This record gives sequence, structure tokens and C-alpha cells, in this order.
Amino acid sequence: MTDDHAAATAILAATDTAYALTDEHGRVLWVNPAMAALLGLGAAQAVGRDLTALLAGSPDEPTTADPATDPASDSATDPATDTAMGAVVPMPGPDGYRWLEVRCTEAGDGTLLYRAVDVTHWRARELEAGGLAARQDELLRLVDEDPLTKLPNRRALTRELERQLALGARGAFLLLDLDHFKDVNDLHGHPTGDKVMCVLASLLRDRIGSRQVLGRLSGDEFAAVLPGTDERAAVAVADRLRDAIANVPLTGLAGAGRITVSIGIAPFDSGVSWQEVLANADMALYASKAAGRNRATVYEQGHYQDTALRVTVIERVRAALKHGGFALHAMPMVKLTSGRVIGHELLLRLEDGREPTLGPGEFLLAAERSDLVCEIDRWVAGKAIETLVEHPYPGLRFNVNVSGRTLEDEDFGDFVLDRLTAAGVAPGRLGFEITETAAVTNLDAARSLAQQLRASGCRITLDDFGSGFGSFVHLKELPITGLKIDGEFIHGIDYGSRDTVLVQGLVEIARGLGLSVVAEWVERASQVEALSRLGVRVAQGFHLGKPEPLAELLARPQGTWMRRPTLMQDLQTLET
Repeated sequence: MTDDHAAATAILAATDTAYALTDEHGRVLWVNPAMAALLGLGAAQAVGRDLTALLAGSPDEPTTADPATDPASDSATDPATDTAMGAVVPMPGPDGYRWLEVRCTEAGDGTLLYRAVDVTHWRARELEAGGLAARQDELLRLVDEDPLTKLPNRRALTRELERQLALGARGAFLLLDLDHFKDVNDLHGHPTGDKVMCVLASLLRDRIGSRQVLGRLSGDEFAAVLPGTDERAAVAVADRLRDAIANVPLTGLAGAGRITVSIGIAPFDSGVSWQEVLANADMALYASKAAGRNRATVYEQGHYQDTALRVTVIERVRAALKHGGFALHAMPMVKLTSGRVIGHELLLRLEDGREPTLGPGEFLLAAERSDLVCEIDRWVAGKAIETLVEHPYPGLRFNVNVSGRTLEDEDFGDFVLDRLTAAGVAPGRLGFEITETAAVTNLDAARSLAQQLRASGCRITLDDFGSGFGSFVHLKELPITGLKIDGEFIHGIDYGSRDTVLVQGLVEIARGLGLSVVAEWVERASQVEALSRLGVRVAQGFHLGKPEPLAELLARPQGTWMRRPTLMQDLQTLET
């Protein structure tokens, strides 16, 4: 250390002005006693921590003026009004909030020098001049407080988590996400949704310990910092919060059911960053969602691997959309009385030549967590229409699947109809399948899309019907043309099980509403006989015809597309 450097360090250590030296990412390398006191930490505790989290609102890059080399800058400009020279941020402390003017300058070798000056008296003068002095406390609260629930906001939670990490505390971070809360807003409006959100926030606050901090991150996400809490105790807290939410009576909110919450738990200690803790909690939360929601999951290393795989899958999906890595397979829908094919359901396959091979259940689940699934649905619909143009045979008809996310895409219906009109394709040659779960979850969106497409002549089928019998009440509200019975009810249809009674009821309801019925997952000849006795006229499944690449189907002579496919017992006969 040079004499000049040592002298400068001594001066900075002795001054009442707070100074900190960080790397280019804001990680603290050194603080003087004044900065350590400002942060409420020891100098050693501050080293390695994120200064922009501890001093929330501070600039993360150098500001225009250099107070260390330009002494005139202090007297030439009022720091309470000239934010170009720094950021004026409020900082909570034992005696309440105070206003700090934080400046950042380059210090050489990729380091940054931060200086924080108390400008509370300047700020008070500015607010008084603007007639806002009486509202200063309110303005200060808004900086760290969620305006709806009055809970700490993301900024305050991040600061508290980083402070606990700096203090060397062990604990746990809880990330809570309300399941399907969007339904409350969609069915009853945002004012009602806000009221419910405030009730839930109050409920959670009452069940959090005095040393624990609960806040609202955004939308329907809450979080809690639990210092001094081990994994077992954190799980107990999470279960207590989860049970409290699940038992909230939603009196007067018809159709909303009950609200549940999924929780991710991330244990922490001083050796990690707040970003890592939050990321771990998010991965655990995703695991809770994937496992069926309404549960709490503690972060494990495997969650990181799952997330890494999911990111890789999303990258492959994005590349497949861009470079032609997707292919369509066609599964025949067969009229049971004649064995004739009346149409094909188009199934998406990822054929990008990369390992490991991914099935639809793997890549579509990842895509549904992003907007990529909407792009996929448009790609499938577009390819289906292009194929119908290239093969104008009237008997060639396709059904394509629509995801729950696409139901929320207000432009999807226009996209389809514009493509059909431009191509000159009869809308009746194209059908859309919406799962019962997606339709009930997004009832208004499903109704709107179904009305638009059906009015133009497209077929609309409610897929996987019967998986939730509560949806019967919505059948009369959805302008659909047919039902596809959930395959779970077909498994034992030929064994005289209760499935027979249930399917018979579904068929009678469909007939009463003038809807067509398709059975799926037909794997045996005895199932065909049982379904025929119950009045089911159309079915699909490996017994009636396996999916095959669409290109191979269309490569055969035109008239063979609609012929009765080779049945499984026929294949077995040929093999022997």
C-alpha cells in the first residue's frame, strides 16, 4: 500500500461521511465505520454483500459527477434536487427514516466508490416548498410498502434478506404463490380480487412470528424471511400458512371454489447471495406447482437440475419453432359402425435430432410456463391450414389442440379465421380441442374463443371430458359441438365396471345437448363392442389406429386416407 493510498484510507475511515468500495457488480470490498453504522452491520459483516440491496435505490453504475475529485460539486448543486449527481433514497433506521444522497464513481481497476450523505434537512425543505411536508411519512411508507396490502414490498424484503445474510443468520425464505387467483379477478372483477387479496394478506400476517418478515413480492406472490428458523420449523410455518389460506370461506364468490397456495422453501446461511436464495425458493415453488399445487416443498439440489433441464427444453422448443424442429403426427378418429376414418387429431412431436428425445408431456409442460406455448399453438394451426390447402380433398379433416394459455390470447381467433379466409379453406374442415380443465379454469376466455370459431363454422370439442364433473354446469354456457370422453373412463368399460354407468350418463347428456361424442384410449376390440352398445359412434386409440407422421399419411394415394386403418389384431395375424 502506498503512502498516498494509506493516507486516503485513513481519512475515509475517520470521516463522518459514509463510504464503500465495491466491485463492478456492487459486491462490497470495504466500508468505512460510518457506512457500516449506516447499514447496521460490522465492517467485516458488510464485506461480500450486495450494497445496492442494502441501500435499495442506490445507483448501480457511476453517476455524472465525481465528488472525490470535484469538491465544487457539493456547493454548486443542491443534492436534494439534482439526482443526476446521485440518487436520493430513504433509509430506515432505529430512529425512523432518513433521506440519503448516494453517489457512485469509478475508483479504478473495475471498482466503484459509493458515498452516502444524509440530506434529510434538504429533503424536508424541498417537500415543504412543494406543500408535501405533511405527507412525508406517507411518502416514506410507499417506498417500502405494498400500497394494497400494506405489507413490505419486494424492495424491503430483499433488503431484509440481505441484512440477515450479512449478519450471518441461518434461516429460511418462503415464496408463496396463490393458486389460480386469476380466476377470482376474471369471475368477479379486480375490485373484488383486491378485497380478497387484502383478507389473505391479513390472514398471513397474523400467522407470522414477531421476528419474521412477511411481504408481497408482486401480483399473487408473497414471501417471508424467517431468521433463526431451521428446515423443520420452516415447513411447519409453511403448512400453517397453507392450511389457513385453504380454510378461508369465500362467501358470495360463486364459482371461485376455494383458494390454495403453493410454497417453495429455501434454507439459507451467510454463504449465499439473496439472488441465490430467491432462485432456490422459486425452483422449490415450481416443484410444488408441478406436483399438484397446494403444498410446500423444500429446495433440493435436484430442483436445480430440473430447472436446468427445463431451461434447456425451452431453448430447444424455441429453436424448433425457428428452424423447423417440430413435426405433426396424425391419429385417426374412427366411426365404429363402418370402421371409416372421419378425421385426424394432429399431435405435436419434437424431432430436432438432439438427445435426449423428449415427448409432448415433457416439452409442452415446459413451454406452458412461458409464452412459447402460444407460439406453438399458432404454428400447429397454421400448419394444419397449409396442409388443408395443399390437399383440398373434402374428407380430410383435422382437429388441433388449444392450450389454456392460448385461451387468454385475444388475437388467436382472428389469427385462425384470417388464415382460413386467406387460404380459402372451409372452416368445417378444422376443429379445435380444448381440455375441460382449461375451459373451466378460463371460462370466459373459452366461451369467447368458442363462440368466435364456431360462428365461422369450425368444430369445437371439449377434450378429456369427465375429469371434473363440476363442469357439467358449464356445458350449456360453452358453444361447443362435441365432447371427447376422458380415457380414464374407457379403461374398464368392457369389464362391467362403474365406468359403464358414467359413460352412459355422459352419452345421454351429450345427446340431450345435441353434441357429438368421441371416446379415446381404445385399446381392445371388447372396448369397441362395449362403447357401441352404449351409443358411442366415434372413437380413437391404438386399437383403431396409431399416430403416424402426417407427411407419411399424405404421401399415400388420396382415397386411402379415410379407409379403415389396420387394427392391432390384424397386425398380430400378419405377424404369425
